[in-house]
Amino acid sequence: MEENRELEVDIRDYLRVIMRRRWTIISFFAVVVITVAIYTFTATPIYEATTRLIIEKENPKVVSIQEVMAVDASGTDYYQTQYKIIESRTVAREVIRRLHLDKSEEFFPKPKDDFISNLKRSIKETVAHWKESISSLLDTTGEASKDLEEYAPDSSLVSAFIDRIKVKPIRNSRLVDISFEARDPVLAARIVNTLAKAYIDQNLETKLRAVQDAVRWLHDRIEEERRKVEKAEQALLRYKEKYDIITDFSSDVEKITAQKLAKLNAQVTEAESRRVEAETRYRQAIALASTPDMLDSIPEVLNNDLIRQIKSMEVELYKRMSELSGKYGKKHPKMVAIESELKTLQKRKVQEINRVINSLRNEYMVALAREKSLKEALAKQKKESLELNQKAVEYGVLKREAESAREMYEILIKRFKETSLTEDMKTGNIRVVDKAEVPKSPVKPKKKLNILLAAIVGLLMGTGLAFFFEYLDNTIKLPEDIKRYLKIPYLGPIPLFTEEGNPGKEEKPELVTLQSPKSTASEAYRGIRTSILFSSADYTPQVILVSSSGPREGKTITSTNLSIAMAQSGSRVILLDCDMRRPKIHKVFGIKRDKGMSNILVGGCSFEEALIHPNIPNLDIVPCGPIPPNPAEIVGSNRMETLLNSLRKDYTHIIIDSPPITAVTDAVVLARFVDGVILVVRAGDTPREVVLNGIGQLQGVNARILGALLNGVDMGRDSYYYYQYYYYYYGEDGEKRKKGRRKKRSTKGYSEYS
Repeated sequence: MEENRELEVDIRDYLRVIMRRRWTIISFFAVVVITVAIYTFTATPIYEATTRLIIEKENPKVVSIQEVMAVDASGTDYYQTQYKIIESRTVAREVIRRLHLDKSEEFFPKPKDDFISNLKRSIKETVAHWKESISSLLDTTGEASKDLEEYAPDSSLVSAFIDRIKVKPIRNSRLVDISFEARDPVLAARIVNTLAKAYIDQNLETKLRAVQDAVRWLHDRIEEERRKVEKAEQALLRYKEKYDIITDFSSDVEKITAQKLAKLNAQVTEAESRRVEAETRYRQAIALASTPDMLDSIPEVLNNDLIRQIKSMEVELYKRMSELSGKYGKKHPKMVAIESELKTLQKRKVQEINRVINSLRNEYMVALAREKSLKEALAKQKKESLELNQKAVEYGVLKREAESAREMYEILIKRFKETSLTEDMKTGNIRVVDKAEVPKSPVKPKKKLNILLAAIVGLLMGTGLAFFFEYLDNTIKLPEDIKRYLKIPYLGPIPLFTEEGNPGKEEKPELVTLQSPKSTASEAYRGIRTSILFSSADYTPQVILVSSSGPREGKTITSTNLSIAMAQSGSRVILLDCDMRRPKIHKVFGIKRDKGMSNILVGGCSFEEALIHPNIPNLDIVPCGPIPPNPAEIVGSNRMETLLNSLRKDYTHIIIDSPPITAVTDAVVLARFVDGVILVVRAGDTPREVVLNGIGQLQGVNARILGALLNGVDMGRDSYYYYQYYYYYYGEDGEKRKKGRRKKRSTKGYSEYS
């Protein structure tokens, strides 16, 4: 609930600021709206013509090496590039040249001979002269401007032309709208159509130049590649002649070579096996040669047919010898013949065995020779294979170089022919979809929009200016300001009152409490009287000093009407005018000040001689008297303290009017003798710093500050002050009326009388 209350207070504060500064807002609003309206209705109408283009995808490939000159027209960067080309200075200069815009009144209008035009022209010439002067000061040599003029004499025209171009791509499409603004609708349509044509022509010209450059490049490359082909083929031919290569190396040659190596390797392995086997048999036979009986275990001997026959014959002879040995003796001729025959057979067997051993030796030697021969053939074949592989590698390198050079040469020849044909083709990926038509109505100025924006901007900026002024305003305006900045109690407001309600010519409007007791001002003083009486819980302040931080804040009127209000309540009140520098009380009551406070304090007269009894019950007045040369010493003397102590016995309240605190020290000196000090603050006029300075001086002498009241508060219906609805009074006819319904007859209220 508290947060909501604070929010409401903040909103009301904003509304008060707006109401208070309403004339600032209204004035700024009116100036902005009127200025914009004058400009809008006097400005030259501007027409806008639009043509629509379509930018298709393209991907030209001049050579077979893809992406060398490829253009990805589907990317956003490609389209952004095209949009910038449309707005380029080259295209602009081409349009200017085609339409002779350097002589057109659109860009070089004839000067008008009227007051406003002459004034604008003089201002522009003055600004241009200042710029030229500043440039000449910065560039002492003057060469930069001369070089710039010689290099781009039409730079300003081109810049002005580009500023009128608008390129608006249509989302989710390849369409783009090109617009141009001009005062002449026909010229606007011509320019934008020519602009589209110039852009398309430049695009085609750029492509043709690229093709021509590609043709020249291809021609140079073809010559270079042709020389490479000749060089590679000559190297291959010389290599063939060097190594007597008739046919090309192929996989069949390598396959045959591999088969030969495999076959020889198998034969070598087989020969090694046979040699080992023959050697084993031969070595075994040699080892058993010393033991003839064991020779029969050799498979070759055992399987020999002759040896087998000899063994069979020996068996037969041994059998006959066994039969005859029983009949005949050893020396019998038959036995001798058999033994002789056995010896002959054994001799023949030994010879045959030796022949078999020799045969095994010969077989071993043959196997050994074959193995050696095959190994030599294998080594030779390996050497030849390695040489052949080396030749094949070098041959393959030379052949591939020749083929690659030939292939590149043929590709370039093919692309050269294609590019030569492309050079004669004038086609592009950009074309006009809709040509610009002559616009019927202008696009500028937009009268309704301008007035609406002016109203919004004027209202917003006027409100901002009002709040800015309010921020700069450091005066006390609200009761919250007293509590927030001054840190002292708030006694109440005093409205700004005028002569209304005082029809009598002899009556004084300053005495509003007496002359108009039912007015809002009178009610305000009575409210302040109540606040003063209840300002302390222990006792009611008797001696009250009324002062202000600065002059003309209404302290005299306040002390006067406050005295009357207290007297009307039945209290006996005396009003002392201690402002011995610019006294005012005698003027308010229309009395003389021949004798007064200055006479009493210096002993020039008695108190009774200076005392005046006006026609107001319960109220006595002591005017200032003659103005002394040393007011501060007089009001700060012991006589002043003695006088106040004596008056305390006879009066209920003693009201003292004093000079401003920050101007002189009189009020600070008097503050030591009183029960409380009332500060009068002029609403919206007194700066916070001045009031704080006054409060600091009072606190320096330990004075008791009863509080502050706001004087001169505007209580009208349109006032920002929120107490406007708090005070009512009753007219003579008994009808209840608000104070805010009265008319003000003057801008200066008497409540500021001091």
